[in-house]
Amino acid sequence: MVNSKFNVERNTHLHFENKHVSRHFFVFLFALYAIVYMTKNCFNAALADIVNEGILTKSQTGSITAAFYIVYAPLQIVGGMAADRFSPHLLIKIGLIGGAVANSVIFLNQNYYVMLVTWVLNAIIQFALWPSVFKIMTSELCRSDRKQMIFYMSLSSTVGLLGNYLLAAFLPSWEYNFFVSAILLLGLAIGIHFYDRHINKYMIPDRIEAESKTASPATVYSGSSLKLFWFSGMFLLLIPVFVRSVIGQGIKSLSPTMIMETYGISPQISNLLNIFIIIAGIAGTMLVRFLLKDKMSDMAGIAVFLILTFGLSVALLFSDNIITTMIILCLMSTTSTAPTLFMSYFNSGFSKYGKNATATGIYNTAGSLGVCASGYVIAVIADNFGWGVTQGVWCASLFVSVLVALILIPMNNRFRKKEAEREALTAKTENL
Repeated sequence: MVNSKFNVERNTHLHFENKHVSRHFFVFLFALYAIVYMTKNCFNAALADIVNEGILTKSQTGSITAAFYIVYAPLQIVGGMAADRFSPHLLIKIGLIGGAVANSVIFLNQNYYVMLVTWVLNAIIQFALWPSVFKIMTSELCRSDRKQMIFYMSLSSTVGLLGNYLLAAFLPSWEYNFFVSAILLLGLAIGIHFYDRHINKYMIPDRIEAESKTASPATVYSGSSLKLFWFSGMFLLLIPVFVRSVIGQGIKSLSPTMIMETYGISPQISNLLNIFIIIAGIAGTMLVRFLLKDKMSDMAGIAVFLILTFGLSVALLFSDNIITTMIILCLMSTTSTAPTLFMSYFNSGFSKYGKNATATGIYNTAGSLGVCASGYVIAVIADNFGWGVTQGVWCASLFVSVLVALILIPMNNRFRKKEAEREALTAKTENL
């Protein structure tokens, strides 16, 4: 059924039933977020060049990234709530336009304070971008495709990061990262504007909205949202989410500088070597999707890969040559990336309560704080105490996250069992 009554930038609680159109829109959404993620990491990709040229220190460059995430992190909760309430398409367009402006300013002016303020404003304008993408993916795409699309979307950040380092390796100067990013974001803003007009005629209202103007998906759960997130283990999960983000971001963004300073190679070569580390992250997602699918619970999968990452972090402490170090860093990239798919599956489970964007906003807050800690706190530790101490901090953090993940497994199992019993009782009562 095709209609033209809806506008995805004004109406909410809509979805696709045309699988062909839904999948094509997902491809656009994947490219969109990969590019957005690429633009958010411009400073990380340029770090080795900036430090080598003496423009900024590691901690100064890290402070710009940290300032972005200090502001961006708490706004993710607001962004998640906004994406559950307002049009995620409109929120995405606003974020894209703001990002294009911010990248343009930095390309034109490389003053430290100008870059710092501009990047903070960029964080504010992009507050709802990822929650909105997740909302579309888990609520608007064809239902039968959603779990598969979560898998594909989990690759987008790695693809974006890979694209960033490729740009950094081949562009004539690091500031051109921001010029290319500005052009791409502006193109995406124009693209989604016209794409939204195209898909309007394919959108169908969600059943619960069609049946009742007052009904809300959140009424499926008998308690408050706070109770929902607490008893499911969401709040406690934020500790492993934070640590995984610190480690994952550190491995992919700080490795070029660590390799350059430890083994005396050029920033260009270290950036090229880092591409192998980033690609290894894709292997972790593939491992979960194709080998471990439905073989373990989300929480068990998170715990297993955190344990593996912890073991590799211990091995990294004793590595004394570039080949061994590269192998360990690639393996750590694989094992630290793998939990993100389990975490995304966990967040998508809140769609039946109408809280999927809010859940991913809370999740992304912890992840963003982890990026912030990696970009600034870990960079300061590396500046003042060296890379050996930095690796020791990674190791200790992973040990704590493993303990928390093991506690979460029985906690989440109890929650799922009680919810299944409650839903079965509700269904039985309605059939009487």
